Amino acid sequence: MTHPGWGSQWAGVQVVEPPREEGPTPRVRAVRGRRRPRRRRTVLIVVAAVLVVAIAVMAWVAVDALRARTALTQAAQTVAELQQVVVDGDTARAEALVADLQRTSARSVELTTGPHWRVASTLPWVGPNTDAVTTLADVVDDLAQDALPQLTEAARVAAPGAMTPVDGRVDLAPIEAVRADVVRADAAVGNAVERVRALEGAGLVDVLDEAASTLTAELVEVHATTATAARAVQLVPPMLGTDGPRDYLLLVQNNAEPRATGGIPGSVVHLRADDGEVTFVGQESGSDLGALDEPALALSGAEQALFGPDLGRYMLNVNFTPDFPRSAELARAIWAERFGEDVDGVLSMDPVALSLVLGASGAVEVDDPTGVTAALTAENAVDLLLNRVYLDIEDTGAQDEFFGAAAGAVFDSAISGEGDAAAVVTSLAEAARQGRFLVWSAHEQEQSLLGGTVLSGDLVGERSGSPVVGVYLNASSAAKMGYYLDTSFDVTRITCRPDGSQSLTLAVTLTSTLDEGGAGGLPAYVTSSADRSGTIHTNLLVYAPRGGGILESSGSDGVDQLFSQSHEGLVVGGRTVAVPPGGEQTYTYAIVTGKNQRGPLELRTTPGARESRTVSGGRECG
Repeated sequence: MTHPGWGSQWAGVQVVEPPREEGPTPRVRAVRGRRRPRRRRTVLIVVAAVLVVAIAVMAWVAVDALRARTALTQAAQTVAELQQVVVDGDTARAEALVADLQRTSARSVELTTGPHWRVASTLPWVGPNTDAVTTLADVVDDLAQDALPQLTEAARVAAPGAMTPVDGRVDLAPIEAVRADVVRADAAVGNAVERVRALEGAGLVDVLDEAASTLTAELVEVHATTATAARAVQLVPPMLGTDGPRDYLLLVQNNAEPRATGGIPGSVVHLRADDGEVTFVGQESGSDLGALDEPALALSGAEQALFGPDLGRYMLNVNFTPDFPRSAELARAIWAERFGEDVDGVLSMDPVALSLVLGASGAVEVDDPTGVTAALTAENAVDLLLNRVYLDIEDTGAQDEFFGAAAGAVFDSAISGEGDAAAVVTSLAEAARQGRFLVWSAHEQEQSLLGGTVLSGDLVGERSGSPVVGVYLNASSAAKMGYYLDTSFDVTRITCRPDGSQSLTLAVTLTSTLDEGGAGGLPAYVTSSADRSGTIHTNLLVYAPRGGGILESSGSDGVDQLFSQSHEGLVVGGRTVAVPPGGEQTYTYAIVTGKNQRGPLELRTTPGARESRTVSGGRECG
């Protein structure tokens, strides 16, 4: 209730004095005529007040947003550094960084909450941007307060140094204790990536869009680490026998006689893991594990056409296929056929991988069949195992025996805790990245965790929107000439097409490092008795990306025709190659990828005695 003396603006109606004379109509009309300008002034005052309040709110929000942006930038930098120190095993530094991140993220949340932020979130254009800042702050704070401390503790407990075998046994209890926390934290990081990624391209101002992209990139890197950790804590305990003994085959691949995943399994080592302890059970020569009447497993039509029935009949040939899980299944089946025993998994390493491990664990001594003790080091392992053994030891069985003994000695050294445990893990990781250390599990749940990682060696034509091209070698003669073969790959003329596919040119060059006429001093076992010239004979297989194809191909040897097949849904072009001593052959392929494969090209190749050279003169289409 109001009083006329307070003024008309309080009453909401015009107060009119009572008339003193007759004839009030003109006075009333006059009063009514003055109402409109006063109402307009009232509306303008209200609008002006609202604008002033809105501007004040936006200014307040803007100031807080700038402060929050600074805090978020610091948080992103801390996340990047945290990832590296966790990988390095520096848990003290990691704990300090987490504490810093918690303070920074809490400050960001404080700066992005309050009534002014709620008001700003309702305004056109301003609202989505304020919501984005709030989301970024919440994401970082959720990780800082919950997920990252758990991962830091897990890194401390499960660091390579803490997992050093004692008396040949790894204590698995600490890993099992942190398993649930690591898996939960990895899920939280994955959720954070999706929340931040959803902000990209949402019409935000440039500075916020850039902040979201930067944080996404950092979190993707962190997620790669957490995903690896989550897989490890779920895989390591059961695979090392925490639930009961496990039996494995270790295929020691010999790159001197190339196969798609590296080289022939010249030696097969039987290992047993039981409650964290890995023991050597025995070994067999790869050449003795074959000649089955029929393939140990039924082969597909493509496998029959590309590799023939020997893919499933001989242990030496199980990795004709570039799909390591399939090679492992065949190796397991052949072993079961020969010994009546189903193993729990198959591992694979080559001499280059062994040399990487030796660099971390230290040299080992191996007795050759003549009784001479040889020192195997990181520097001489590749030459000794892939070449000198054939020049110095004539008996083929003795060669395989030495090969297996060397692999067993390196493996024993690594699992016994000799050398730097963290460096051993790092060396195995590098070997896996080069495709020289592969793991397959016969247990479905474990294999699902291994699938898609660098350890799996599975045959794929696309990975996360990036096309995958495969280039693989299979020696077509029983020789050990792969030691003298160098490979290089040149990717050029990448064109981005409207449907998201890419066209590119791939040149594969095979070079013989053997001097012309140098084959005369090599044993027939090395050159093959069928051709003593020293010519390297191999089959070259090129796999196009999924949904893509090979449009045309040409070779410096004048042979342009390809043997075409479809293997596991991928187009394959095969040809037989002969490289004379000191010679070089180059083969060029015009390749088109599948649709919506805009990411950078991934090239997967057969690991050789030396690292291949890859050159890319193109660009990605992402």
